[in-house]
Amino acid sequence: EPPTDTAEAEFFKMLQVEQQREVDKQAAVQRKQEEEIMNSNFTRTTAEPRVNAYIPEDEHGLPKAYGSNAPFKPTLPGATMRHIRKPNPKPI
Repeated sequence: EPPTDTAEAEFFKMLQVEQQREVDKQAAVQRKQEEEIMNSNFTRTTAEPRVNAYIPEDEHGLPKAYGSNAPFKPTLPGATMRHIRKPNPKPI
């Protein structure tokens, strides 16, 4: 018999809270493992992807790597470029 009227309810509530903590702890461990796996597979970037292969017309349509002959894509001019005058070529 419980010492007070609410002691039994408090005890079951305490057991329920402990079980929920254990479930939450296991879920956190699993989520952390999944994040580690995801982070090892790819890196997050904001860079615009550049092409590294082309599809030749005469072949089977399989991509062919550019190798060292990749097309050049210049970066956007920075904020300090505003101080540099644009070239004004003299007419011939």
